[in-house]
Amino acid sequence: MLPNEEQALIHADRAQRLVQEGRFSDAVDECISALRHDARHAGACLLMAELQAMGGHLEPALSFASRGVREDYQNVRAWTMLANIYCQLGGVYLVLALEQIEMGLGLDPNNANLYYLKGNCHAQLGERNLARAAFAKALESNPKHPFALYDSQALALAEEQPG
Repeated sequence: MLPNEEQALIHADRAQRLVQEGRFSDAVDECISALRHDARHAGACLLMAELQAMGGHLEPALSFASRGVREDYQNVRAWTMLANIYCQLGGVYLVLALEQIEMGLGLDPNNANLYYLKGNCHAQLGERNLARAAFAKALESNPKHPFALYDSQALALAEEQPG
C-alpha cells in the first residue's frame, strides 16, 4: 500500500468512527482528508455520499456515490446508495435509478433493499403492477423489510380507494 493510500485509509476509518459517535461534521472533514490523500478511495466516497444525502444535499451525494461505484463496482451497497439517491431526486432520475438497481441485482439477485427501491421507483412512475411485484420480491427476500411492508400496504390501500 502506498503512503497516500495508507493515510486515506486512516482518515476514512476515523470518519467511520466519528459517524458512529454522531459527529457528522467532523466525519465530513475526515472524508475530505481521506480523498485528498487518495481521490479514488471508494469507502471515503461512499461515506461522503451518505453524509451529503443525510444532510439533504442530493447533487453532491450523487457525485460522491457515482465515484464510489466507479471505484468499487462490485459493491452492492454502493449501487443501492446510488439508486436510492436517484429515487429521492425523482422525476427523470427514476429511469436512471432503475438502471442502477438492475446493476446491483446483477451482483446480488436477492437483495431486498434493491427490490424495495425498484418498487418505490415503479410506484413513483405510476406503474402499480410492477411496484407490487417488486415489493413482493423484497418481502420474499426479507419478510420483515419495514419499508417494503409499509409501501406495499400503502399501495394496496390506495388501490382500494374509489376514484
